[in-house]
Amino acid sequence: MSFLDSGTIFPKRRSREPARPSFAKLVSTALRASLRGQSSSIKTVALWTGANERTVKNWFAGDRAPSGDHFLGLAANSPAVLAAFLAAIHRNDCLVMADIEEARAKVAAALVTLDAVRAVQLEAIGRTGNSDPRSG
Repeated sequence: MSFLDSGTIFPKRRSREPARPSFAKLVSTALRASLRGQSSSIKTVALWTGANERTVKNWFAGDRAPSGDHFLGLAANSPAVLAAFLAAIHRNDCLVMADIEEARAKVAAALVTLDAVRAVQLEAIGRTGNSDPRSG
């Protein structure tokens, strides 16, 4: 005995809102924008998420969407993915916070670099006994 095929197709939604891109297309567009020009973008995303490279290729193509755990890895490593997601759910207020956090991370990295340069200069002063490390 076999079951009838009727009732397996959902009716199309009728909405007044403009059609939004699917989640898979949203992720695909954001990944492409984020990693444009990188020759190893598939491998990079695979490292971020722990996903198989074939799976990542499907995300880039927009054929499939990442699972929740994989999406968390994408959002944590790609500001473009996070921004696209927040814009899609109309949480632009969170975009500002994401920008602030990204700026804080860049400032922190700059401070680490400045501290390293300062340490090298202080070491040069100590070796030469001169207060101007450029003259040594």
